[in-house]
Amino acid sequence: MEKRFRLLIKGIVQGVGFRPFLYRSAKKYNLCGLVKNTSRGVILEVEGSEKSIKEFISYIINDPPPLSLIENYESREIKRQYSKEFEILSSEDDGEGGLLVSPDIAICANCKTELFHPEDRRYRYPFINCTDCGPRVSIIRDLPYDRPRTTMKDFPMCPDCEREYKDPYDRRYHAQPVSCYDCGPTLSFFESSSGKKLTGDPLDIAAQKLNEGFILAVKGLGGYHLACNAVLPEPVARMRELKGRETKPFAMMGTLEMIRRQATVSGEEKKWLSSPASPILLLKRKKNSTIAEPVAPGLKELGFMLPYTPIHLLLLQKIKEPLVMTSANISGEPIIYKDEMGAIRALCDYILSHDREIHIFADDSVARIFDGQLHLTRRSRGFVPFPLKIPVDRKKTVLALGPMLKTTFTFLFNGKAIMSQYIGDTDSPASIEAEKTAIRHFMKLFSLKPDLLVVDKHPGYPNREITADFKGVPVIEIQHHKAHVASLLAERGELGQVIGISMDGTGYGDDGAIWGGEFFVGDYRGINRFGHLKYLFLPSGDRAAKEPWRFALSVLYSLYGAEGKTTEFARRFGRKGELLIEVIRKEAGGIPTSSCGRVFDAAAALLGIGYFNNYEGEMPIKLQAAAEGSRKIEESYNFFIKKEGNFQVLNLLPTFQDLIDDARERADKARIFHNTLAQAFTKMARIIRNEYSINKVGLTGGVFQNVLLLRLTKDLLEKKGFLVLTHRQVPTNDGGVSLGQAFLASTLF
Repeated sequence: MEKRFRLLIKGIVQGVGFRPFLYRSAKKYNLCGLVKNTSRGVILEVEGSEKSIKEFISYIINDPPPLSLIENYESREIKRQYSKEFEILSSEDDGEGGLLVSPDIAICANCKTELFHPEDRRYRYPFINCTDCGPRVSIIRDLPYDRPRTTMKDFPMCPDCEREYKDPYDRRYHAQPVSCYDCGPTLSFFESSSGKKLTGDPLDIAAQKLNEGFILAVKGLGGYHLACNAVLPEPVARMRELKGRETKPFAMMGTLEMIRRQATVSGEEKKWLSSPASPILLLKRKKNSTIAEPVAPGLKELGFMLPYTPIHLLLLQKIKEPLVMTSANISGEPIIYKDEMGAIRALCDYILSHDREIHIFADDSVARIFDGQLHLTRRSRGFVPFPLKIPVDRKKTVLALGPMLKTTFTFLFNGKAIMSQYIGDTDSPASIEAEKTAIRHFMKLFSLKPDLLVVDKHPGYPNREITADFKGVPVIEIQHHKAHVASLLAERGELGQVIGISMDGTGYGDDGAIWGGEFFVGDYRGINRFGHLKYLFLPSGDRAAKEPWRFALSVLYSLYGAEGKTTEFARRFGRKGELLIEVIRKEAGGIPTSSCGRVFDAAAALLGIGYFNNYEGEMPIKLQAAAEGSRKIEESYNFFIKKEGNFQVLNLLPTFQDLIDDARERADKARIFHNTLAQAFTKMARIIRNEYSINKVGLTGGVFQNVLLLRLTKDLLEKKGFLVLTHRQVPTNDGGVSLGQAFLASTLF
């Protein structure tokens, strides 16, 4: 019996080859009808035998194109139209939201083949793309996703491109960025100091300048990179000066062969390096690596990504060594993505640019493989704006603005969360404006209007000012470390009670102290503090996070008073050290803290690894590197847990006492320090389990970026019979806080 059905399909179904897939599938099942894009989703009507329609629907829902994501669909029978063909109709803006957008996608295998095929009309064309790859979210101005609503509107298609664009059987059918030499964007090469455009092949000149040791700004998908030869120390060191970035490691780009010469690459790591998302992966550095030391000073990991645009591929083909490929930005500010050359010219010698506008910025994503799975430490290009399914469905919309460091924001609505790209540290006017710009873009793109705003509890975080743009919308505060736990619950779809272990650097506590080493019990309806690391005095406030010797001196004072080892250590810092002892004695000019990040700082300083953090977490990262260089030691130092008032308090002063008295090698002491924290966290979890009969533990917070600590803690907990939850899709650091803020706030509706 012949019937006709109408379907509304929602999700990432535009710009990913979905309509030609439906066209070919309808032909396969001998069905007639139509398909069109709307701002709500894809409207599909099919007519034919009931059996064929059912098989067709099952096929398209269960086996869609690889870059698509079907969130849900509605199906209903409608009146027959007696259609004779299956048609693809023009897009329609029906004034309703509901569509999702694909991230920018790395160049696909087919386009790579064409790029290097001498007889192909797009041979060595720097902007080759198709339905399966290329820019998406970074060029979209509005939905539905059609060329006039993208930054490609200024490039009318030539007859050949238009023919491909209109052919449902062509790989470039309705690929909005489709272009070629005759009708597409073009590359240009500029001298920074003068702004003069140089003649000749831009890629040839760029490769020559890189080989000569110059620094280039290279325009990518979501912004500009700064590039230089990664094996030459001089340009890398000069890049650090220009960026104002003293020791924080740089990301690199190379072919797979280049990367394998410098770092070990497992099968899983190769898979993710080569994936459509193409993130930066943190890989183990080989002992014979030729990467210049200033790229990642003192570290045993290197951050590498594969070339993910045709420009990158063509450039690396002319270069024999990996390139530093780091975000082009003034230190502490967002990535530069606009084509005004004022800001970029101060950071480089030359500029390789093009005339396809980037509408919205996106840094590269960063990840590592842990337990055979991808764990994101920065979620941005290639992943955003993929939605996350949330286990609780609320009809109203929450906008959570995130914290101050590693900021993202999150919109939560209709059982899903859309997290923003990495914004960076929102402690400057430029970064606040970047967050505002991205929020406005998301609101327009997804037709969102917040019913509730969420901010971090810290009263001094600058991005609180964004709430002034939403007059009349209620604002609530969520405590930082509770948001960390909630982000893990949201990501893992967990509704039950958990033990939440939240370890990081800084967060404003409910009692006005600085938290950072917290143990919680609860679920998405409420998270309650059970215990914490013992409060110690944090002299100089935020300054101590940049100068770990200050908190190390406070630890020594707690152990020995103002004499002996305390005075001896203070003398290393001259008059400043002597004055700080007095500040600590009076407990003036500081604040109590339970921060686990500061505990790592103090241990690194007391072991002589370093006394200053040139970037967030530098000393803890180097402490981890030292521990990983140790022989395998299973012993631990002393600690004790004691009930104080309403909370169980983990006292690590005995740990520091043992660390100071231990005469063994630095690496061995660093390893035992890690063992001790894993043992202490597990002991606290057992105390909570005994009281609440909860067997599930979540590990969250920036400290758990330390994979040695994560491994030791997870293994110990599992040996004691706990089920352990860790982050995967969402960063364990502050980049995940906005998701937790939104999830906890959603319970208020």
